[in-house]
Amino acid sequence: MEDSVDFCIADISSRFAAIDPHVEGVVDRVAAIDKHVSRAFEETLARHGLSHGEYKLLLRLATRSDHNRMSAGDLSRALLLSSGAMTNRLDRLESAGYVQRVRDPRDRRGVLVELTPAGQTKIDEAVTEQAAKECDVMKVLNDKELASLNVLLRKILSSLEDAPSADRTERADSTSAATRRAAATA
Repeated sequence: MEDSVDFCIADISSRFAAIDPHVEGVVDRVAAIDKHVSRAFEETLARHGLSHGEYKLLLRLATRSDHNRMSAGDLSRALLLSSGAMTNRLDRLESAGYVQRVRDPRDRRGVLVELTPAGQTKIDEAVTEQAAKECDVMKVLNDKELASLNVLLRKILSSLEDAPSADRTERADSTSAATRRAAATA
């Protein structure tokens, strides 16, 4: 069985001896799968009228907060947003009826951002739709294959997350710009 990556790998590895076709195959296939899943996610967001940032904010309130509420400051820090960007995002979501600002009962000066029932419904629908699309992508694998793939990908990701950033930079710098460009077009 061949896919779109096979031809590109043969072509690139015949020109660049530094490219390991097995490694390139994994990297290019992971990137191609990511493109397909990202495209499906963009469609899900568009269908629900949400931006990436709005989706993340609603998801944060729905899953990682007490009683579906957090302070705007905590949300800003969690989502790595400036206070101005957070205000704009909250204004849009509040106008849509997905969140509301309420007084913090523990601090009269404080304001909490609370997920409304409409916001809960919106994030539930978007997450459920996207989860179904992702399951559809992975349905070609049986349970054992899916578990094995998770083990292997976790091993790679853990090694990247555990490596000091200087090591990653040094390794990336050792790859020639021409090789990176060739790999990107595969």
